[in-house]
Amino acid sequence: MKLTFEQIKSVTVGSVDTEERDGGIHFAKCTKKQIESWRQKNPTLGVNCAATTGVRLDLHTNSQNVSVKVLGGKKYEILVDGLMFRQYTPEAGEVISLELSDPIGVKKDEYRVTVICPSHGEPAVIEYVELDDGAYIKPHRFDRRLLFIGDSITQGYASSHEFYSYAYRVSHFFNAESVIQGTGGAYFHEDSFDHIDFYPDAVIMAYGTNDFGHYKTYDELRAHAEAHMALIAEEYKGKKLFYISPIWRDKREGKAMGSFEGCRSVLIESAEKYGFEHIDGLTLVPPRPELYQDGYLHPNDNGFSFYAENLIGRLIGKI
Repeated sequence: MKLTFEQIKSVTVGSVDTEERDGGIHFAKCTKKQIESWRQKNPTLGVNCAATTGVRLDLHTNSQNVSVKVLGGKKYEILVDGLMFRQYTPEAGEVISLELSDPIGVKKDEYRVTVICPSHGEPAVIEYVELDDGAYIKPHRFDRRLLFIGDSITQGYASSHEFYSYAYRVSHFFNAESVIQGTGGAYFHEDSFDHIDFYPDAVIMAYGTNDFGHYKTYDELRAHAEAHMALIAEEYKGKKLFYISPIWRDKREGKAMGSFEGCRSVLIESAEKYGFEHIDGLTLVPPRPELYQDGYLHPNDNGFSFYAENLIGRLIGKI
């Protein structure tokens, strides 16, 4: 039984623009305006913004099998009842399939099936999703909604599985429907803001480490950060706003702006000015190079474990 477009759309999470065209279903974590804004600044930023980070199909079914025909995207993952079961790296036109069971192969009457779309590179395009004939589907019910905005760390760069990134782990812990607008290389810039048809209970923003190298002065940084923060604060007035200041990094010398701590101080002050609660990034991931894929900037799987666990501790009781 192949699901209709409307059925697939009804169980799609994390996409702000889902459409059927050119024989496939396309998804987007950002609006066309946001993608174009980053593309104009740098083509690579446009590619990273167009990636389907955070997009997943999340449903409950009594089907004993699930199949997905993939037309685009290089890394898919299937979770069963919230646990990672399989990672796939399909070619265009390939069908990825999983026979459902519990972790030791015992059949059940119902499963929660989550299909994680690629967080990097070529965005997901799906031709069809197929379940057993006569099977029912129900969208997963979430307890809250979260919007993540950030750079490559929020996008999950260097995690071996998309689901291992901190934004996914936090979403999973809080049973949150989330949009994850992580864009590798991104920084505070008001031009990248746009309205999305998603109404979160809380917004978690984490820019800063790229700003440290991008902007030449503290004043230039402050101007763009505050213009961007003002738009978010106005759009999500009355919602809970959090700002995660940059986590530990090495290679902190030789930046025209000044010191890394000076950059952090400017951003923390600006965030608090616009009503964001500050979460100190220096308290999230230990300053140990072995916790970073490149030794100095991007957390690896172990680093993301610390990031997610410590961030969850800061958020419990607040969202």
